[in-house]
Amino acid sequence: MATLTTAALLLFIVGFLALVIFLQLKEQARLDRLRKVAFLNNQLRQVRRYLDDIPPQYQPKDMRLWLYSRKVAIYEQLLVLHPDPTLARRHNHIVEEMNAFQNSKHKRRAKPINDELLIMEIKRQFESFKVFLALCQKDSTISSDVAHRYKKLMNFYHFKVNADYHSYLARQAFLNGLMENSVKMYKEALAQLAPVKDTPEAQPTILKLNDLIREIEEDSALQKAEEEMARSSDNKADAELDSEWDKFMEDSNRNIKKRF
Repeated sequence: MATLTTAALLLFIVGFLALVIFLQLKEQARLDRLRKVAFLNNQLRQVRRYLDDIPPQYQPKDMRLWLYSRKVAIYEQLLVLHPDPTLARRHNHIVEEMNAFQNSKHKRRAKPINDELLIMEIKRQFESFKVFLALCQKDSTISSDVAHRYKKLMNFYHFKVNADYHSYLARQAFLNGLMENSVKMYKEALAQLAPVKDTPEAQPTILKLNDLIREIEEDSALQKAEEEMARSSDNKADAELDSEWDKFMEDSNRNIKKRF
């Protein structure tokens, strides 16, 4: 009897411990799932910010498509962990948006860089994106070559955003007829690109800025020459009028003398 009681007690203890371990493992799995869901939701917010907040001129098409693909993949992971009709609809909407962008032939309109606070926010996005690229490279969701290319682009854009700001100021000065200020701002835009002037990415922008500076300087020189010619013509006309007036006065005086 005592043996049976002991065996039953041991069986109860083992069963109780097994239940406790099972509940602990179940709770641990639940917590792990919640942590993974929170991590994925955080990544989803990050990708959404990059897509929405980084201006189009700093998002090459292939990079934007990669961000779309990451967003789709994150939704798919979330659906595995937590099937939900709302998540499914969002996933399908993003797939449609990505396909529409991929097939679109229209170039997205650049955002004017017209504020220094905007520049600071964009640069924060660049730095955050580089960290995100490193994490994705670690998770093998992006190849090392592509990640390296995008990081190089972010480094270039870090300087280009300053050049774009001064180009905007130069354009405004030009529209207001302030040619000297316009040239000054375009030259400052070139100076902002000095640290990356030898990179292939910088060459088209540098060429464009130099062309704009040359055109404005040539137009200004032509305008000054025309103004100088106009002044010379006016002075010559004034001199001829004075000469004719003097001659008229002399003839009038001569006639008066003859009369008297």
